[in-house]
Amino acid sequence: MSIYRKDELKTNEPFKGAKSFLLTGKETGSKMLLVSQIVLQPESRSPLYKITNVEESIFIVKGQLKVRLENKQFDAYSGDCVLAKKNDSHGYENHGKSEAIIITVSPSPEVEKVELEEIEHIESKPDSGFFDRSINEPYEFAKGIMRYDMVGDFLGAKSTYFSELIFEPGAIAPTHYHPRHEESMFCLENKLNCVYADDNDISLSQGDIFMAEIAVRHGIFNGHKSVGKLLAIHSVLNPPPRVDVD
Repeated sequence: MSIYRKDELKTNEPFKGAKSFLLTGKETGSKMLLVSQIVLQPESRSPLYKITNVEESIFIVKGQLKVRLENKQFDAYSGDCVLAKKNDSHGYENHGKSEAIIITVSPSPEVEKVELEEIEHIESKPDSGFFDRSINEPYEFAKGIMRYDMVGDFLGAKSTYFSELIFEPGAIAPTHYHPRHEESMFCLENKLNCVYADDNDISLSQGDIFMAEIAVRHGIFNGHKSVGKLLAIHSVLNPPPRVDVD
């Protein structure tokens, strides 16, 4: 298992006013995913760019972004998610007055990124590729666990499935393994506990992430007194193939 605590993450500055933390990638042993957390100061603005080999999902953890996607630009808020398909031009800016945080996900540990010249954008939400939290409701995944499915074929994805799960105290997600793909799990809020192989209780704090390799038993439960939130990230389309185990 690759498990990284938030104070152990490798960092860099991808553009002015931004700090990137590597969560999952080639350097962490992943063969299927690249996951990063980016912290943006007010007015920090990414270049316009495209990824030529895979798609990219952008989840807004905190703050307000102005997102550019192809020829449109629009506001996105905490809980929203954007899918940029392979070769789609896109970029983003912290449009609020305080720090913003995003998670970026690509279904490959290495991406081919090309910066582009800026263009004029139309102020409009896109016809596809945008998960708007304000018009979506979670569903009950298991007892005490509510779930938002944010990226999948329903959003136009080709090889990404990305969800947020909300665990009430005492809630337990079924233990399972994936026969053909990895899964990365990021503790988004408060504390949770993970199951991995023969270990049935590994503590996760906010900002920690772990990766379960192909065919390795894993799961999540909340052994704490407060609600915990998790991002479950897959490099396959929904529903991800899984086998439930004890």
